[in-house]
Amino acid sequence: MIYDGTNIAIPDGFGPLPLYPEDGDVPLNICLICRSAPTPSAPFLLLGETIDASIYLGCLTDRRGDPKSWLEIWVQNVDFMAESFRAQVEAVSNSLIDRRWSERLATFQKLDRSAIIETGWETVHPPPLFMDAKAARLIRPLESATNRPFTLCTDDAALISAGLPAYSSSLHRYLWNGPGIETPVFVATTNGAPRPTTVKTASEVFPSLYPFNPNGGFLLFRSFCPLKLVDFADLLAGRSWPGSASGGVSFDFGGPYSQLDDPDTLVQRGAHLFAGRNGGAGQLREVFHLKVNLVLQCLSQIRDAVRCLQLPLLKLGADSFRVRLSETGTGLPFFWTARVDLSESSAAVALPIATSQSRYFILPAVTGPSIYRPQNLSELSHGEGVFRIRKVLPPVPEGSCLEATLATDERLKIAGNDLIHIRLGLPVGRVDLYGYADESEALAKGETRIRTLPQKLSENVLAALDQASGTPVKTAHFEVLPMLASPCDMYAAGVLSARILLADEENTLPIAVDQLLSLAHELATKSVGEKPFAVRLRSLINEDPRWSLALGPHRLTARPEMREMASKIIPTELWWETVGIILRLFPGACPDSFCRDFGDAPSSALDAIFEKPLAELELIQLRTRSLVVTDWGQNNEILEAIDAVMAKHWTGQPGSDAQMTVGL
Repeated sequence: MIYDGTNIAIPDGFGPLPLYPEDGDVPLNICLICRSAPTPSAPFLLLGETIDASIYLGCLTDRRGDPKSWLEIWVQNVDFMAESFRAQVEAVSNSLIDRRWSERLATFQKLDRSAIIETGWETVHPPPLFMDAKAARLIRPLESATNRPFTLCTDDAALISAGLPAYSSSLHRYLWNGPGIETPVFVATTNGAPRPTTVKTASEVFPSLYPFNPNGGFLLFRSFCPLKLVDFADLLAGRSWPGSASGGVSFDFGGPYSQLDDPDTLVQRGAHLFAGRNGGAGQLREVFHLKVNLVLQCLSQIRDAVRCLQLPLLKLGADSFRVRLSETGTGLPFFWTARVDLSESSAAVALPIATSQSRYFILPAVTGPSIYRPQNLSELSHGEGVFRIRKVLPPVPEGSCLEATLATDERLKIAGNDLIHIRLGLPVGRVDLYGYADESEALAKGETRIRTLPQKLSENVLAALDQASGTPVKTAHFEVLPMLASPCDMYAAGVLSARILLADEENTLPIAVDQLLSLAHELATKSVGEKPFAVRLRSLINEDPRWSLALGPHRLTARPEMREMASKIIPTELWWETVGIILRLFPGACPDSFCRDFGDAPSSALDAIFEKPLAELELIQLRTRSLVVTDWGQNNEILEAIDAVMAKHWTGQPGSDAQMTVGL
């Protein structure tokens, strides 16, 4: 937990609401920030949502009820996952959701354990919570007949005996007043949960209560950091911070975050190492170093998270990282205390295909295009078609394979390593098959030849498939699963790096990314030969001055008076080496990219692809640090003296007036 030693203030109209007030008189309380007056909208302040959690603003209060530190409260939410088409296909269950929660907790603990308040509710399901608006408190609802508290039912046998889906194998959740009750009462809390006539929904049983954690989902408490990574990058460039707002309400989060509204004041005191009118050159070098440090920290956080989970994150973006600032007393500028915090966990689900040499990952839901995700991660190719089984091949030790044809309305765009998932409805039940497109044969438009991976199938399923051979199966659901792994996260890191170092008002992020990819394409069209990448890049930059205009060091700052200075102060070689690293973060963008494509990562070591760019960035960081700590003022005086001598030399050539004067 990070304390900044300053008072924090909750705005008028809001107050702290203890999560479990019935726990009695306690010295410390974890509270939810809630609107004081009743409102038709949500009374809580939502900070964000992931595929399996809702995140609310909270705080830690002392015995007197005074807030001491801001918190983010993560509440497990299974409805987001349940609404996904892919969740239906892949049979995502409560067991998987709970396991993913444990993996997220382990990742956060590894990245920064000091930011977590561990209560036990992150590993044991807490009591469900609803808000009583009239009483202005959170409560645990009781079953009226037995006066017993409702809890989440995870007893598969009890659920099945009541005619309800099991907890472990479904995405539905029910509260109950068991165990130990002969005829327990069940309450459905998830959307679309099956309900016999005796089972009501939470809204029917608790009509006057507002749900906060109706499913009894796990809870996770982390110290809240209000400053987004891109906002901090803009602060370094000389822009102001608009502040942090939630639910349309602006908050003063105290500490160094209260001092970020005026960029000129930040330059003069507290934030920068170099300040004042005469510190422009030093400040530019400082900004370069701090921005490189941001890129390095982001890539390191991604590497550590992927290493911990052995899953790609797949949904990184500008909001996935925040920056923590600390006040350390007088002397050290607080911009130098910046610590990058990964606030997102993996959104990937691993497909259970034991017979494939590659590991495939999917997003449970595709939320639309994002500049931080490659295009094939934003598009979902799925639908219905006609599946014609040509033959069931002789079994191999790994299982049985099929050769088949999938007929669709249009020809599918399928890459060589894309996986095709076919779901068939046969008399024996649902059958899921996975395979690759066989492009060796030319077929009619809209037809794709498929050869499935070896799979362990029961004799009944094999018999049903064999019987269906030659007969079109018209209810075949399919989706194309592109080969996605940790290089997708490297792509996101490339875009984020461009946002930090190269984007400004005129060079927006889409333009900066397009310029980087165009530069990569230009490099790819040149003969690679035996020259190192850095030499070829510099040669291309020198050939066409437009690249320097588009991606030069003047993009570091938003201050017009310092832009021209940047091109003189920042060493050209060091700048383009940094740009070259960012360019190579884009998989397959050029022959020198760190990854060939979005699946180019070792299956058993997805994090290994980050080691090379991290090593190169660490070296860049050391070199930029030397720019800051070296006495460049003295060096500039030496350079000015050398320039004066050189000027004398050139004006003193034969035939010049200076030469004649010297001769006299």
